[in-house]
Formats: sequence, structure tokens, C-alpha cells
Amino acid sequence: MNALDAAALQNMFQQVLLGGLLFVRVLGLLLMAPVLGFTGIPPIFKVSFAAMIAIALLPTVPPQPPLELHPFALAPLVLKESFVGLFIGFVASSVLYAARFAGGLIDVNTGFQTALFFEPNLGGFPTLVGEFFAFATMMLFFGLDGPRVLLTAFAESVQLIPLTSPLLPLESEVPLVAWVGGVTTLAFSIAAPVLAAQFLAIWALALLARTAPQMNIFMLSFSVKVIVGLGMLVVGTPLMVILVRAALHKLTAETLLLIRSLVP
Repeated sequence: MNALDAAALQNMFQQVLLGGLLFVRVLGLLLMAPVLGFTGIPPIFKVSFAAMIAIALLPTVPPQPPLELHPFALAPLVLKESFVGLFIGFVASSVLYAARFAGGLIDVNTGFQTALFFEPNLGGFPTLVGEFFAFATMMLFFGLDGPRVLLTAFAESVQLIPLTSPLLPLESEVPLVAWVGGVTTLAFSIAAPVLAAQFLAIWALALLARTAPQMNIFMLSFSVKVIVGLGMLVVGTPLMVILVRAALHKLTAETLLLIRSLVP
């Protein structure tokens, strides 16, 4: 084997290693991404789809330093790539989590918490309004071309975060803190109309209990909270759609900002 063949073989070997690391990052993304992260999706589909995306993005990977075929050298890289993929997928799903959390707050305050049902896609017991908000968010995600936005942000991460860099020093915690605060604010903003209306209804019942102590206000409060909750849910759903749509429009910029905060 001459020097030219050895160099070509070495280059092919490096490309295989880079493709493997990129595959790990894509697989981490698909494990946490909206819809594709559901446990009801067959694992073989996730693995195959991750391989297709990795092969498509491999030519766009910028030049990387040579990799060593050694467990102690590759293990940190595999862990880092899995973390990057999971992180991007989690950020992309944050709006979905916020909507589901807001629905859970409404369910607890309204009394729908007892109507739990097993959801095999989530492997748990989500609430009724939480699932309604989650499905509405997923429809908006697809309607606003969310998958393309997510793949665009992921492709940008390939350019910003080298595959061969084993460490991810957090350059600034400000974007991460701002993102957590934004997700929390979104959840409470979605649930605020229903919770505020129910609070006013309970306050009115408390005044009624002082003026008419012979009435069983405690039992009446259950029906009032359900009626007020359902009524405000109908009125407040358009507000939820507006808030979620605005959050999804900002998803690309926020994801890229968080990715840049991880750039070494």
C-alpha cells in the first residue's frame, strides 16, 4: 500500500468516525424532539431517520482535527454529542412542555386531576387539559413549519459546535437563565385567565358564605370551579394559540442563542 492509498484510507476512517459522532448527536435530538420523541415511535424508525439525517449533514461538517481510535478519547466525545442532541431537542420541546404544564395547573385547580388516563406515548398519566394544550401546540408546530426550523437550528449547531471538541464550557449562563424564565412565564401566561377567573369565583363564594352561612358553599365550589374553568377555557384558548404561536416564532433564535452559549 503506497502513501496515497494510506492517506485515502485514513481520511475514510476519519469520515466514518465523524459520521458516527454526528449520528449520536442526531439520535439525541430525535429522542427529545416534539412528536418524534414519543415512546410510541418505533426505535428502528428513530435510528434509521437519524442515520439518514447524519448522512445528509456529513458533507456540511467543517474540517475537524484528526480523531484517535481509543476508548478514552472517543467516550467523552460520544457523551458530549449525546448531550448536545438531547439539549437541542429539549429546547425545541420546551413550548410543548410549557403548554402541558399550563394545562396541568388548570386541571389541578378545576378538579380534573382525578380524570387521569394512561398515555403510552408519554409513558405516564397526563391530564386532560394538559393533553389538549399539548396537541394544539403540536398542530401549531407542524403548521408553522416547525420541523424545518428545528433541522435548520440543528444544522447550525454542526457549524458552531465542533464534533471533535470533548468539552462544552458554558460561555454565559444568561441565555440559559433567560430561556428557563421564558418557558415558565409562557406556562403561567397560558393558565392565567382560567386561574384568575377561578380565584375571583372562589372569592365571590367566600363573600356569599359570610352573608348566607346556611348555604353549603364548600360543595357548591366544586361545581362553580368546573363551570368557570370550562367557560374560561373556551374563552382563553385563542389566547393560548397566540402565545404559543409567538413562542414558536422565536424558537429558532432562542435555540441558536443557547447553542452559541455552548460554543467553546
